[in-house]
Amino acid sequence: MYLNSFKNAIFRNLFASIVLSNLANSIANISLIWLAYNRFGSPIVIAVVLGALQLPSIILGPILGGLLDKFNKLNLMIFANTINIFVFLFLIFNGLNNHIDLLVFIVLLIISGAMKPLLMGGDSMIIQEIFPSGKERMKANAFVTMSFDMTYIFGSLTSGLVLALGYGIKIYALVSVFYAVITLLLFKIRGMFTFNQESKQVSHELSYLQNTKNAFHIIFRNKQLVLVLLMDFFWNMLLWAGLAVLLPVMVKQILHSGSQQYGLLESMTSIGIIVGSFVVGQVEIKESWLIKGVVVAIGIHGILFSLIGFLNNVYLVSFVLVIIGVGVSPALIYKTTFYQQTFDEEAKGALFTISGSMTSASYPIGITLTSILVTFGKTTVPFIFAGYGVLISLLALLVYHNIKDTKIKNSSYID
Repeated sequence: MYLNSFKNAIFRNLFASIVLSNLANSIANISLIWLAYNRFGSPIVIAVVLGALQLPSIILGPILGGLLDKFNKLNLMIFANTINIFVFLFLIFNGLNNHIDLLVFIVLLIISGAMKPLLMGGDSMIIQEIFPSGKERMKANAFVTMSFDMTYIFGSLTSGLVLALGYGIKIYALVSVFYAVITLLLFKIRGMFTFNQESKQVSHELSYLQNTKNAFHIIFRNKQLVLVLLMDFFWNMLLWAGLAVLLPVMVKQILHSGSQQYGLLESMTSIGIIVGSFVVGQVEIKESWLIKGVVVAIGIHGILFSLIGFLNNVYLVSFVLVIIGVGVSPALIYKTTFYQQTFDEEAKGALFTISGSMTSASYPIGITLTSILVTFGKTTVPFIFAGYGVLISLLALLVYHNIKDTKIKNSSYID
């Protein structure tokens, strides 16, 4: 049964914490950007807020990930969520009335952003340990993927409604409550969870620096892992970050539409991912297709992405974005399952956070690159869409050629 994952009490509580965490992040990110921009009226503030939220995760991810290998992961996750509770409680009393308030605001965001690697790496490691088979992990990852996009849509609506009602910075109290409930759920999980003692013994035998070095050594000696990490990096940099910049420009310049149509298009990919993830989680695949499925799905995304800029109808663009969402869901689910499978050895906490940091780093790079091309380049939006899509499709073809005859390391499934 597809819902068998929820028979596991640990996963039920973990999934609830992940849903609330995604919801809190969605509400927080939108409200933080809007309130800061509304107060100071400068696009630079948006870049500063995004940088404060993302850069700590990018820089500290590989470092903090080693802590997950050396110490009790649930204690670290509880600590990270407790920090987030106090960060957003302090933000309630910050009215952004002057530049000192803005500086304190940014410092608090940096502290919150630094907690992200511990939370994301910890979630993946727990799923890895409570579900021994690839089939079980894939279903669990499908639910996690669906929850991300569902909470993204709901969080956007919630934050918009709360801000529209004039509650302003009081929305941070709601975010703090979410983090408090998450902390309680993690305490409950800690009482049920049995750690992989063999893994903990190996990690304690290594120094912190050796553990981090070992993580990079594991990556570079695994050709498949290197290719998937690079593929994921450029995929996020060009297609996902590119869409974030190109879509609003396209809505205004090509579709000649407004914010209502932009809001519609913004949610279409998430709807497709929710539908696609539900289907993918029920499909059993051959072991060799776990990594191939990632590459093929990304290649198809590139082909469809290259067509978007040449469409001039809102509903046709919406349809293509939904199809893209359905099509990329295997990449999102299989990629996470592949990491969980490949990281079944020492230094896996550092490995999860290194992979997450690479994904996080690619997004601001892609935003910057695309913004420069749109603002200062002579290339039109349709050709940027086409160029990005073709590049990713060619990269997917190259990667597929290099991995098509190889078997996945450290695997004995998918069954």
